[in-house]
Amino acid sequence: MLSVLPASPWFSCPRPTPAARLRYWCMPYAGGGAAAWYPWASHVGPVAELVAIRLPARESRLAEPAATDLLTLSRDLATAIAPHTGEPYALGGHSMGALLAFEVARELRRRRSPPPVALIASGARAPDCPRTEPDLHHLPDDDFIREVDQRYQGIPPALLANREFLDLFLPALRGDLTAFETYRHHTEPPLDFPLLSLLGDRDPRVSPDQAQAWRTHTTSDFMSATFPAGHFFLPQQIAAVTGKIREFLVRAVA
Repeated sequence: MLSVLPASPWFSCPRPTPAARLRYWCMPYAGGGAAAWYPWASHVGPVAELVAIRLPARESRLAEPAATDLLTLSRDLATAIAPHTGEPYALGGHSMGALLAFEVARELRRRRSPPPVALIASGARAPDCPRTEPDLHHLPDDDFIREVDQRYQGIPPALLANREFLDLFLPALRGDLTAFETYRHHTEPPLDFPLLSLLGDRDPRVSPDQAQAWRTHTTSDFMSATFPAGHFFLPQQIAAVTGKIREFLVRAVA
């Protein structure tokens, strides 16, 4: 039986599942909030209890300054997760969230915390694959909005049409893009637990080779899966994606 998580600004558990085999900590893409993961909760149960990570500058943390350094953010998040690593758990994230999950796993290893049973990276090139796109995080607001929307197609049209709400969203998005674009991978020994890489076959930001390159970051089992979609394939492919994740997690805790 999993314990009940205490209240924390960092995480939200939309569907407590004490009988689940493990806890699945999910980290958002740039600009994303905890709520993006809520639809997953019923799909990954009863195998896993989903915990959605809430980063600063969004949702109930809107008044907090955005984090702008991914390694600092990973250390802060590891501090929040570490007290709960005595129970089986997995880490995962999409796009920027995949890099964050990877660095949280490495930070927990440095602290000698119990390791996760698995890491799930979706919509992300491996950490040591260099970025080739020009940085966007330094652009003025209007240019930043236009370029981010053209590159990622990830800003909802309703938000683009309402500048007042868009201005509330911008600090989180700019902070996340700053953290993502200034991230530099530092070589450490590979992780020693299973790793799953997920990719949309029409993702313009991540190539199949870059997704497969996650293989070198674990000495344990590596699996990958591709879905008929673009970069933000999770909502459109939720049943297929979560089915693959359930299968992977069952094997990881067997």
